[in-house]
Amino acid sequence: MKNFFKHTVGVLLQGGRFIITFLAQAVRLLARSAQTSPADDELSSSIRGGVLNYRTGKFDDGNDPAGWYERD
Repeated sequence: MKNFFKHTVGVLLQGGRFIITFLAQAVRLLARSAQTSPADDELSSSIRGGVLNYRTGKFDDGNDPAGWYERD
């Protein structure tokens, strides 16, 4: 009878390890294949136009106090 319980507990532990490993691998796979998109302000400011900030190399609304908006 003791062997039956030891065997049952062993099988349950192996099943638990399998499930945890499977879920961890699934999360890794999904995280690796996640597509990122540009920030909204980057995309919308480049579509709308704006002023080229030579310091950052991006278009913005011209209010960056440390930005360079004219060629030197």
